[in-house]
Amino acid sequence: MKFITGWLTCRQGTREEFLLVMEPHVASTRNESGCVFFEYHWHKDDEDVVVLIEGFRDAEAHEFHRRTPHMIAMQADVRRLLAKLSIIETRSDDVARYDLDFITNPPGPYCP
Repeated sequence: MKFITGWLTCRQGTREEFLLVMEPHVASTRNESGCVFFEYHWHKDDEDVVVLIEGFRDAEAHEFHRRTPHMIAMQADVRRLLAKLSIIETRSDDVARYDLDFITNPPGPYCP
């Protein structure tokens, strides 16, 4: 699995335009077979910052995403509307999944 967290700082006064530009890109990305999730939200303390959280099946799926026509086209808008971009990428070959049903099986005392 590959996770990407980004802090996208919009040029002053361009956040709304950036979010509009992102809509078709987000929809296209979510439809990619290797995309697990692709979400974004506003930073709680800075109205010019958009926090982006992405998850891809693996590094190859992310590389495919980077080369899609919609991603390449979006780069011009990113350069025009953003002042700064900070990204953290995390890769994991061993992903554990936990499904807990607390209604059917109420948990006992917490034991990490």
